[in-house]
Amino acid sequence: MGAFTQEVARELACLGHDVHILTSRAARPQMEDANFRELTQPVALPFATLYPFIRKWRWPALAEVTDWVIRQRLELVNIQYQAAAYEMRSPAVNLLPWRLRGVVKTAVTFHDLRVPYLFPKAGRLRETAVYFMAKQANGVIVTNQADYEALRRVGVAAACLRQIPIGSNITTHMPTADEIAAARAALGLTAAHHLLGYFGFLNESKGADTLLAALAALDAQTHLLFIGGQTGSSDATNQAFLAQMRAQITALGLDARVHWTGFVPDERVSTFLHAADVMVMPYRDGVSLRRGTLMAVLAHGRPLITTLPLTPTPELAHGEQAWLVPPDDVAALAQAMRTLLGDVSLRQRLGAGAAQVAGLFTWDKIVGETAVFFDELLQK
Repeated sequence: MGAFTQEVARELACLGHDVHILTSRAARPQMEDANFRELTQPVALPFATLYPFIRKWRWPALAEVTDWVIRQRLELVNIQYQAAAYEMRSPAVNLLPWRLRGVVKTAVTFHDLRVPYLFPKAGRLRETAVYFMAKQANGVIVTNQADYEALRRVGVAAACLRQIPIGSNITTHMPTADEIAAARAALGLTAAHHLLGYFGFLNESKGADTLLAALAALDAQTHLLFIGGQTGSSDATNQAFLAQMRAQITALGLDARVHWTGFVPDERVSTFLHAADVMVMPYRDGVSLRRGTLMAVLAHGRPLITTLPLTPTPELAHGEQAWLVPPDDVAALAQAMRTLLGDVSLRQRLGAGAAQVAGLFTWDKIVGETAVFFDELLQK
């Protein structure tokens, strides 16, 4: 969500808009020898002003946000929402569009419709918190057709609802052949080795445990690289899943064949994406265009194995833009990896198809649609 917000803010600034970003204190850039006053001041970015002021997204934050909106004289507030990013245990942010009614127009971008945890036995209250937020906002943006249909079913008016895709969550760089070779050599790989890649945070919904089981079915010359940070900071259950994965790696005897980059700059992410022969992202809940890491793989034109979507996704046709397998099917995933690793021309065709479809989801197009929608909300 931070990467998404940065790209949207940058493009909105290019269109001439004045952008202010209110976020967690954890987002403040590291500053050596900073005094207290500097730690309470906004941060000037090239494309926006950053206000890393929120200690926790709990009830007091509602008053803080409202006061900030009034002081900045904002015309519209766009809330970037995904339950885990707001600590999952408080519905405070879900009430923000209601709290800001009569103060400023609001639009909520739902990165998905997953519900917050809140408290034990919260039951349907979790869904109610999400749907209440959507209904109270002046406008709602969703990233995929399934979420669009879900919000229409609960009564969100079509005139207030817009489906706008997301783009790659990293800036694309084209590494040289020498840089790619050096990246593989640093992993201890030779020309005889195959390298599979996985990009994104780890959690149970993304099927990395299925990927490990499939890797164990391939020969010892095939390695796997996890690119980027491991779990992020928004969902504590991800740490438990990572521990489970590490135990699985040892149990399957894969310690020497699984590699990790950790957090690296965008340029290094691009290099590792190109260093992998095939990218494998076997989402347990099916492939979806709402995932920024998936869009990054497409934007880099990389051959991709992923899982069949739960809802129609015509942009990703099997054998054209990606190789699709059923979720949680270790045998099918292992066979798909063998097929692509053994066929260079197929990998090249899939990579070209991926790059072509990624052209539909460039940030200038995405934010252009977003700005038009915001203008419509302000004119109502």
